[in-house]
Amino acid sequence: MPNRLSLAQMKAVALGLLFGAFALYVLATAMEGRHLAWGYLGAAAEAAMVGALADWFAVVALFRHPLGLPVPHTAIIMANKDRLGDQLARFLDEHFLAPDHLALSLARVDVSSAMSDWLQRDENTQRLASWMREAAPGMLEVLDQTAVREWAADLARKVLERVELATLGGQALEALVAHQHHQQWLDQLLQQLADWAAQDNVQEHFTDAIAKELRQLKYVGLDQAAARLATRKLVAALSTMLDEVAQDAVHPMRKRFDQWMIETAERLQHDQAWQARVALWRDTWLAQPGWQTPIEKGWHELMLKLRDEAQQPDGRWQSKCAELAAMLGQRLKDDASLRDWVNVQARQVLQTLLQVNRGRIVGFVSERVHAWDARELSDVLESHIGRDLQFIRVNGTVVGAMVGLALHAVTMGVLSFPAVQAWLH
Repeated sequence: MPNRLSLAQMKAVALGLLFGAFALYVLATAMEGRHLAWGYLGAAAEAAMVGALADWFAVVALFRHPLGLPVPHTAIIMANKDRLGDQLARFLDEHFLAPDHLALSLARVDVSSAMSDWLQRDENTQRLASWMREAAPGMLEVLDQTAVREWAADLARKVLERVELATLGGQALEALVAHQHHQQWLDQLLQQLADWAAQDNVQEHFTDAIAKELRQLKYVGLDQAAARLATRKLVAALSTMLDEVAQDAVHPMRKRFDQWMIETAERLQHDQAWQARVALWRDTWLAQPGWQTPIEKGWHELMLKLRDEAQQPDGRWQSKCAELAAMLGQRLKDDASLRDWVNVQARQVLQTLLQVNRGRIVGFVSERVHAWDARELSDVLESHIGRDLQFIRVNGTVVGAMVGLALHAVTMGVLSFPAVQAWLH
């Protein structure tokens, strides 16, 4: 609506100048004999009308037939709509979607900085977290469909088939040893063993096992007593040994555990026999019916847990999402290498998407213009650029007047020469 109002205003200005030139022409013609200046004004007004009418015709001819008359080469946009659509699509393809042009344009795009700035504003992170909380139940329900679970299991199979599990496992063990995490695992294992040995049912099992080995004492009724005594001593010895290992950071058992971890990591990464054995275990497992059941079950349980957390009324899910978003924004701000990585990845993704869909984008533009009603397209274009085109009419009126005035002055100057006057008479 504002475009059409502005267009109407400029049309009124251009038309007003035409009527003004016409009125001046009539007045100058009537007053021409009274003063020499009226001749100049009349010539300027006459040329102004010619310029205004000529440019009016040119502007109108772009969008429709002037005065409804089917003059050849008018209503240009309506007559050439499909060709213009094809040319526009080709122009877009050659000058915007070409790989070289895309690369230059995307190189100037700093996605990471824009993300960082946006995520560091509290209102943005809260809005994002609120959207995630509202969308999460529906999205997680979709992700918990049978087809998605099967896709996750199939993806896991492809990853397991391609990855070198032995090498990966060796590298993981090497990293654990380097950071001494394996000793923490050993501490937890020792604690679990101590707790397990202290359980009454475990000690009863030891007692029965030892009593069976002491059959000769059964006849004198000492088998259970001796078994309980042996069990207490065994559990006490085991607890003492576990406690010694747990308390002594340089205990020989810890050293042996260190050495075993290092050797295992080395063999997993470089021993072909071990690697072949791990690959055989993997292939045997993948060949079993129902191997994917634990993966699908784990995926299902994960989706249920996430969905349950997202639906909790305490707002912890939204708070966590907001915290994660803010942390990401701060990390992007502080870590230049991360920003560079995000920019590279974003540019590659954008360029790949645009290149893969290049033909679709170009085809869509062409098809959209083809499907557009010619008159509607002409009206839309006129409403957007018609105001600027009205300045052509204004300029044509002004320039016409100046040219008419100049031509009349030259003409009068030439006619003032005696030789010209003599020749004319």
